Amino acid sequence: MLLAVSIASCGSIEPVAQQTQSAPPTASPKPTTYYGETATAIAALIPDCTDIKPGDVAKGGPDLTSIGTCVLGGRTVDVYSWADRSAEVSMGNVLQANKEAVTYASGTGWSAFVRRDMTFQWQLTNQADKLLAAAWNHATPAAPDLPGELEVSKKLVDALGGQVNQYQP
Repeated sequence: MLLAVSIASCGSIEPVAQQTQSAPPTASPKPTTYYGETATAIAALIPDCTDIKPGDVAKGGPDLTSIGTCVLGGRTVDVYSWADRSAEVSMGNVLQANKEAVTYASGTGWSAFVRRDMTFQWQLTNQADKLLAAAWNHATPAAPDLPGELEVSKKLVDALGGQVNQYQP
């Protein structure tokens, strides 16, 4: 179980604030930047990504615009949208603090991860109460599916542009 509480000041990798959603998500295909776009609108551009829902940014990390989820190939995908480049970069410190290999997709203004459990999302949204509760309950995350993460990441990049990232501690 990973528990990182130094969340708000993060640092090196790629592409997270609040969203209120009432209208269906829409966005233009493959713009040069997705900065400030809602994560659900970004997810709506991904072919075969179903069950698109907005997430809770809670106390959110610096300039986290929104969170959205969808299901792609039977896997839940968490899409994060960012206000600017510095917000994207801050996510890297959380990845480094976790010290786990992960494959994910990112582009200008967005990042997307195959959900393993809620730990990473709670870290990015500064929900220490949920992280502590999971630790007290001895929650065991699912084993990483790195080949599945790679497969989904490639599909995301094909749809949105960007790149596949493989973080190795």
